Amino acid sequence: MRLSVYELRQGDDLRRLAQRLLGDFRRWTELVRLNRLDPPYVADDPTPYRAQGLRVLGPGDRLLYPGSPAEPPAGLAALDAEAEAYGRDLALEGGYLLFLGQNPALVQGLENLRAALERRLLTRLGELPAHPETYGHLMEQYVGQAAGEAELGYILLEAERCLRQDPRVAGLTLAGELVDREHVRLTAWVEPVPPGTPFALSLEVPR
Repeated sequence: MRLSVYELRQGDDLRRLAQRLLGDFRRWTELVRLNRLDPPYVADDPTPYRAQGLRVLGPGDRLLYPGSPAEPPAGLAALDAEAEAYGRDLALEGGYLLFLGQNPALVQGLENLRAALERRLLTRLGELPAHPETYGHLMEQYVGQAAGEAELGYILLEAERCLRQDPRVAGLTLAGELVDREHVRLTAWVEPVPPGTPFALSLEVPR
């Protein structure tokens, strides 16, 4: 039997992997037997199961499956293309690193682009030491002005300028709503450069 190797990612599930790798979700038990896995087989954080002596795989581990490495499934090729186009980075929540057990979590592809755009909108110009003059927004300039359509228009222009600085953004449509004198709710429809598909981005940001 010729075997190939798949590197597990966060959120992977054996049935979905069987559909993508083997063309039939019902063949997930073949993956269990081939890799000699114990329930729950794969987990975002396998550390507690491994502490019990169970063979459970997690993100970054390698899963063997029957097939030729010369012909990767179309779904995997698309994921790899997105990761190549939009990159990989450490996952953050509230400005802090996310961990899966002992290891930092990663985001890649379109999710990495989404996270990068959110960070731009949550970072004021000058707050990033490596790029103090080019990275971030100036929406705080409008704090204290009378809240209205004119102010919202300036905020949307500044948000668009900020997002279009990312070279992975090919097109952008923005809408917004003033929540109070300190916050604005922004909704963006982002068209990424190929090969990804457009996606929506919505968040409330301090001005």
